Amino acid sequence: MSQKTTIDARLAELGLSLPEASVPRGSYLPAVRSGGYIQIAGQGPRLNGELLFAGKVGIDISVEDGQRAAQLCALNILSHLARMLNGDFSRVVRVVRVAGVVQCGPEFTEHAKVLNGASDLFFAVLGEAGQHARIATGANSLPSGMVVEVEAMVEVV
Repeated sequence: MSQKTTIDARLAELGLSLPEASVPRGSYLPAVRSGGYIQIAGQGPRLNGELLFAGKVGIDISVEDGQRAAQLCALNILSHLARMLNGDFSRVVRVVRVAGVVQCGPEFTEHAKVLNGASDLFFAVLGEAGQHARIATGANSLPSGMVVEVEAMVEVV
């Protein structure tokens, strides 16, 4: 069984599939390779260009929906990674670092729980290679009103 088949099977077990890689909404590249690393730009909770989760966690949206939004961000990251690696996930050594920003009010303190939606997906799909260092922070606003934005650095061969 190929690594692509394995990744597709893991996603299917979770009831998920990789979306089409999104198009940047500004003057930047969605993913850049430098040496043995691929940096994937911040991804929002979009599916086929449509923003599915907007608002502030803890005010307009629940932590659980925030987790689902972060999971969708992670799927978008994996989609860009697949594009950069021509679908060959066997080249992934490890997800090194994940950074996420949660749109929330000033009293919100559960940023880490929201970002677990992304972190848990990386581990479920990539196993040990999906375990990573992470920062989770909050902001009063995010582009397009998205509820969360997640970026990742991945080591590859």
